[in-house]
Amino acid sequence: MGTVNVDDLVNDLDADQYRAVTTPSRLVAVIAGAGSGKTRVLTRRVAYRLATETATASHTLALTFTRQAAGELKRRLASLGQAHQITAGTFHSICLHLLQQRWADRDRPALRVLDDRSRVLGDLIKELSSRLDGTAVDLISEIDWATGRALDGRHYLLTARHEGRRPRVPPDQVAMVLDRYVDLKRRRNLIDLDDILSLTATEIDRDPTYAATVRWRYRHLLVDEAQDLNPLQHQIITLLSAGSGDLFLVGDPAQAIYGFNGADPRLLTEVETRFPGVEIIRLPSNYRSVPEIVSTGAHVLTTSNHNSQVKAVREPDPAVEVMSHDDDLAEAQAVADLVAQTNPSLIQSGNVAILARTHAALAPVRGLLSQRDIAIHQPADGGRTPLGVLLREVYRAESADKLRRLSFDLADKATANDDQFHAVSGAITAFIQQTPDGDGAQFKTWVAATDPFSMTQAGVELLTFHAAKGREWHTVHLIGCE
Repeated sequence: MGTVNVDDLVNDLDADQYRAVTTPSRLVAVIAGAGSGKTRVLTRRVAYRLATETATASHTLALTFTRQAAGELKRRLASLGQAHQITAGTFHSICLHLLQQRWADRDRPALRVLDDRSRVLGDLIKELSSRLDGTAVDLISEIDWATGRALDGRHYLLTARHEGRRPRVPPDQVAMVLDRYVDLKRRRNLIDLDDILSLTATEIDRDPTYAATVRWRYRHLLVDEAQDLNPLQHQIITLLSAGSGDLFLVGDPAQAIYGFNGADPRLLTEVETRFPGVEIIRLPSNYRSVPEIVSTGAHVLTTSNHNSQVKAVREPDPAVEVMSHDDDLAEAQAVADLVAQTNPSLIQSGNVAILARTHAALAPVRGLLSQRDIAIHQPADGGRTPLGVLLREVYRAESADKLRRLSFDLADKATANDDQFHAVSGAITAFIQQTPDGDGAQFKTWVAATDPFSMTQAGVELLTFHAAKGREWHTVHLIGCE
């Protein structure tokens, strides 16, 4: 046994959570309804395995969809007395690290990662505009779906036809742009975020010795938000878990949000077919929301052909309020009025959010909040913020030596009030530990893949539904629900 009291890890769990945390099965899929304690179960599962010595921290890998989720998992483990840190990160950051090691071991030149393919695709679409129908947004969306499956133009046409896709752009035009994009990356020695996954899968699949090494390193595998896996990510976990069969999936098909990137909830709903012998455990109790919110969500899911089995545990509260307005501006005005009447402490503590399907839909209410001098949450990781200006300077570093000198200079300049200097210096140090010969351009790639900065300014958060995944607030306004 470890130093952690095992009873303390399970005493506050309900029966379903207890089963998920303590099951002796190594191949497990947990269908965790909204508010059912998914993160608690995932964290306790890791802690329980470590405490009972059925897993070792150095061989445990937790794959998440955001850096924040990985950080939260580590923080919770530390609070449970698990001092030994597991490896936790996004699919892209973990796979990029594996690729960089692989390239270095084989004396291969490192490829540059394209951190924003939409700009490159936008230029291609402009170049081909006379031969294209539809909008750039629709084309890029369909290409996102294709690259999430590692498809070229020909295979896109075959797969799209087989799966009955009905894109807003003629499929042959999507295939043409996709092939041009693939060729451009090849000529410029570029890879995008989906290529990181496909190249990692190829290395593991083609080299049994390398596959055995990676599987030995990551022999206990956990996956958060498994309903959002796309075929490439599913291939990664299939390859990694092939050696040990030690796989713990957590997710909820009703909460799938990454369909635009090729995510397929069937990879979770059909888990028994894909992973024979898997034990399926369901968490149906919602501890987060009052019954009125849970029933509203269940109603929406029912109208969307999803059968929600989630049940509320909390006591009833005032009903969800539904409001209708004549137009977008009137709706924005009404929401701004409601926010203005909100307890200021909730706003300053980041407990108020406004959610919409697109950033454009949020623009009117953002403007009205600014006019009223209501604080708006502002990320400080780019643009014209001090951190963004500083990062652009670091990205211009032409060598590893210059990057190291910048790190030392920033550390020397840092004071108690210079959060951006501390943050960038620390990020450079972490990057150099992984990539000793990396320059500023490679550091930029690493930043894009790992997202190491999270400094923010408190206020009302305005987010798309996708960006809000996994977040919680005291008060939430949903706009554009029609």
